[in-house]
Amino acid sequence: MQQLDEAIDGIVSTVWESMLAIPVRPDSPAQAFGQEAVPQHTFAGVVQISGAWDGAVAVQCSGPLATRAAQRMFSLDADTVSAADLQDALGELTNMTGGNIKALLPEPCTLGLPVVVEGGDYRLRLPGSSAVHRAYYRADGEMLIVTVLERI
Repeated sequence: MQQLDEAIDGIVSTVWESMLAIPVRPDSPAQAFGQEAVPQHTFAGVVQISGAWDGAVAVQCSGPLATRAAQRMFSLDADTVSAADLQDALGELTNMTGGNIKALLPEPCTLGLPVVVEGGDYRLRLPGSSAVHRAYYRADGEMLIVTVLERI
């Protein structure tokens, strides 16, 4: 399991740094949230993986980090980033993260389309699954969480 954790850490770091030039470093849950509760407004991208292994990958981040990701991905000014830009950027980052994690899993597997949710009061749940990996990161001073859920 430690090898999987290290591989996922590497994937997250590579995706964010190569696509956005945003360094990512591991963080503890308390520090990721700034000693506070979950930020009021967060974004979450989820992509399902099905086949020889069934589950999903979720990428959650703060609103400010989602905005910076959209700015850098689409070369936008902060005041021109739309909700659709935020969703598209996080969807693409989730797709890239999930696709690279899929490569670590038994074959054959297929990757679904990413879904992005946002808000301050939501729960991500994949019925019949449990988290097999959850890691907290700090990216550009903001929280980033990656969770791998496996159907049991």
